[in-house]
Amino acid sequence: MNEITKSIAHIDTQTHPCFVRLHQQGGFEILNEANVDAFLHSEGLKLAVFADDPNNRKETMDIVVIAPELKKAFGDTLTQSVFADFQVARALAARWGLRSMPAVAVFHGKTFLGAVQGLQTWDDYCQKLVAIMQKPQSTPRVIAVLTENESNT
Repeated sequence: MNEITKSIAHIDTQTHPCFVRLHQQGGFEILNEANVDAFLHSEGLKLAVFADDPNNRKETMDIVVIAPELKKAFGDTLTQSVFADFQVARALAARWGLRSMPAVAVFHGKTFLGAVQGLQTWDDYCQKLVAIMQKPQSTPRVIAVLTENESNT
């Protein structure tokens, strides 16, 4: 890639129209290490989007367009919506066992209810998010622990 191609291909998340829409019109706040506790302790049903830097993973541009539409679809059901800062998105997502990006997670208060991971069709997003929002409790996370004897077999 030459310098001209690099400058054209580079996505500036501060000025790109999709990101401007996400934050200004869509009302998505930035989620980072400094405000994650405040986010978790705020009341209500909340949406959090985790994605990689769009300059490294072009799929991020898809979720930047989809996220405001998801928020609109759920209307007043959601009390807050955030988009994780790319610098810490993977680390934050790992707190809740999310491995595939982009991920759209749902929280009720500080309780993680579940997430839709990877790009999905519109119908899949809607169906899966509704199912997550209707869950009475958080999704259990399972950690496999092997004893020394089991790991040697």
